[in-house]
This record gives sequence, C-alpha cells and structure tokens, in this order.
Amino acid sequence: MPSPARPDQWADTGETGAQAAAVWFVRDLYSYVVETNDVTDWQALSEPDCEFCRSVVDDVAKGVQTGTVLRQGVTTVTVTRYEVLNPLAYSVLVDFDQPPSAVMTSEGVQVGTTEASHGQVLLVIDRVGPDWHLRAGQWFESGAAVPTAGATS
Repeated sequence: MPSPARPDQWADTGETGAQAAAVWFVRDLYSYVVETNDVTDWQALSEPDCEFCRSVVDDVAKGVQTGTVLRQGVTTVTVTRYEVLNPLAYSVLVDFDQPPSAVMTSEGVQVGTTEASHGQVLLVIDRVGPDWHLRAGQWFESGAAVPTAGATS
C-alpha cells in the first residue's frame, strides 16, 4: 500500500493549504499509518517536540510488537475552525467520524475490532520549505469546548 498522495492544495502556503493539509493528516496519513504500521512520512512531517506526533508513533510501535494493524473504513473529516498564527502557521480544528475498525494480524486474520469514534482534533501546523509539518495536536470529545491554539501550542 503506497503512502497517500498529498492534496493538490498542499503547495498553497495560506489557509487553503493549511486546511487541506490538516484534513490529509487526519483522514489520509493517520489512516495509512495505523493500517500499515509505517510511520516514515508521519515522522518526516512531524516536528521533533510534537508530543501528539510521538504518541501516534508509540501507538504504532505497539501494533508492531503485537504484529497487528487496523483496517479502517473511510474516516470523514470536516474543518470546523482555523486560526492564523503567523503567515506560515495555522491552528486547524477538524471534526472526525471514524467507523469501527478490524484488528488484523500480518497474516490477514481478524483478531478483534475497535468501536467507531467521533471527536475533534486540534492541529497546529507550520509551513517548512515545500511541506506542511505537524507542530502540535490534541484529541477532544465531540462537542467539547476546544481552546484556541495558544492554549495547546
């Protein structure tokens, strides 16, 4: 399975690019990471001090240890808010709906399931050269009051 293609708007250094990048990180890259246990692109596009990014890598390491991956349906992601932090940095809040997932062994045997999840993710992303990078992130329950980026960055 190849790494997901970046959206056409990735090259945009403004709000359109930031919003497209946030959706891609949550819907496409995150799904790819948990379905393949391949964190190469995730790590390449994460800032070294991003605790949220590190937690995703740690979760994948558990899957590697147990020899399992997730098979997810299509995650629906909608941008609900964004803030300009500076001309090349944005805070983007997205709502997501993720269907139940099958927990699979590397041999393709289903050994469990996960429940559907619904919530919000606040991402802080920066433009670094030709790419968008994750600087910070935080998961929230659906309907929770989400602080502005200044409270999480």
